[in-house]
Amino acid sequence: MVRRSRGVAAITALLIVAIAASAAMYMLSQQSALLGQVVLVTARAQADLYARAGIDWARGVVSADGKGSGGFDSLGEAWAQPIAALPVERALVAGSLADEQGKFNLNNLVGADKKVSANDEKIARRLFASLGVPEELVPAIVDWIDADSDLYTTAGAEDAYYLGLSRPYRAANQPMVQVEELHRIRGFDPKVVARLKPFVTALPVRTAVNVNTASAEVIAAIAPDLPTEEIRRFVDTRTASPLKSIQQISERWKALPLSAVGNDLDVKTSYFLARVQVSQDDVQVASEALIERKANNPGVAAIIWRRPVY
Repeated sequence: MVRRSRGVAAITALLIVAIAASAAMYMLSQQSALLGQVVLVTARAQADLYARAGIDWARGVVSADGKGSGGFDSLGEAWAQPIAALPVERALVAGSLADEQGKFNLNNLVGADKKVSANDEKIARRLFASLGVPEELVPAIVDWIDADSDLYTTAGAEDAYYLGLSRPYRAANQPMVQVEELHRIRGFDPKVVARLKPFVTALPVRTAVNVNTASAEVIAAIAPDLPTEEIRRFVDTRTASPLKSIQQISERWKALPLSAVGNDLDVKTSYFLARVQVSQDDVQVASEALIERKANNPGVAAIIWRRPVY
C-alpha cells in the first residue's frame, strides 16, 4: 500500500512538473511573439520617420533647384536623378522626384471662371483617343469638377447618377485633389485609370505642360499639327538639349499657335511628385507627396499633400 502511494505521488509530481514546463513554454512563446510584434511596430515607426524625412529632403531638393534652375526644368538636372538605395543605420532608403507638369492637368478642364475650357476639352479628348480610351469619358470629368449640378452633356454624370449606385455618394463639384479620384467617376474602371495615370494629373491650379519632361503623347495632344516624328525626335534628345525658354518653343515649332506657347506648353515646373521607399528589417514603407515650388519665389517649396503608399 505504501509503495502504491509512493508511485501515485511520483506520477503526480511528474504531471505537475510537465504542466509547469508546458505553462512555462507557452508563456515563453507568447512573450517571444509579443517581443516580435514590438520589434515590428518599432521598425515600422522608425521606417515611417525615415519616409517623412525623405519627403522633407525631396522638398529641399526642389527648393535648391529653384534657386539655380535658370528658368527651366529638364530631365538632365539633379532633381530628376533617383536615389537607388541609401543606407541609413539599419534601413535602406530610395527615392525619386517626378515632374507632375509633364502630364495633362485634368483640372484645366474647368477654368477659374467656373466655365468649361473648350481648348482643354479638345486636348483631353485627343489624348484619350491616342491612348485608346473613349473620349466620351471627358464630360464625366467635367461634371465631377464643375461647381454646378447640371449635366455638361448626356455622357456626363452628376448627383442623380452617383446617388443611384449601390454605395451612393455625390459628385465632388470641385477640382480633383488626386488623380485617383478618377476611380469614383462614371465610366472609369481600374484598367482605364491605369492606362491614363502616366499621362494625366490633378493639380490645384491651371498648369501648362513642361515640354522638357512630357511624353510624346501629351505634347501631340496639345499640338496636333506638329509631325509625330518631330515630337519623338525632340523627346529622344531633350535630356541633353532641353528648351530653355518659351521663345525657344516658338522657334523650334513654328506651326504652334501663339496661344499655346506659355499657356499650354512651357519649359518650367512648379509641381513635383516625391516618392520615398524605406526597407528596414522585415518592414517596407513607401510614401508620396505633392510638392509645390512657388512660382513667385522659386527658392521656396511646400508640401501640398502627403500619403502612405504601403
